[in-house]
Amino acid sequence: MKYCKVCKKLCFGDTLPFDGCKHKLRELEDFNEPVRLCVAGGTERALLTGMLKDAGIPYVEEPVYPQGVSNEIVTGYDVKLSNISVVVPFSALPKASELLGTIETLNNDIEPHMDEIKAEIERLKAQKEEAKKMNPALRTTIKVITALLFLGLVALAVFGTDALTGWIKSLF
Repeated sequence: MKYCKVCKKLCFGDTLPFDGCKHKLRELEDFNEPVRLCVAGGTERALLTGMLKDAGIPYVEEPVYPQGVSNEIVTGYDVKLSNISVVVPFSALPKASELLGTIETLNNDIEPHMDEIKAEIERLKAQKEEAKKMNPALRTTIKVITALLFLGLVALAVFGTDALTGWIKSLF
């Protein structure tokens, strides 16, 4: 599953996060990566953040400027207060999406992809557990053995080339 590190929006399939985002998409590497739950403002934002706080789900509110700060000056629309991106850890996305679904006025774009999200969370957790299984001493031993094998291969190439050139010289 890919997402945009700048706007923090998940991308399902070949879709881009949104039309204005031109940043490079990357794979999720950690199940606690911050991802966008939704963009909300006013009462909906207060209700959602209160529900997240009560549920013990960590979240961050980030301002969204869809058309830039000049939009506020021209239209009088308070961009900084009305458009807030609510960001949660990827591992908390299923529970946060469930809470988001209880607010009828907010659009839940994540719900149709919940099976894919849960599978990705399990894959990332398993990947982290697999990395934990190898203790630091074993990891260091493997690195040292790999470095020695590489040096041996380089020495074999150098001495083999030297022997081959010596043999070729002896022919003439």
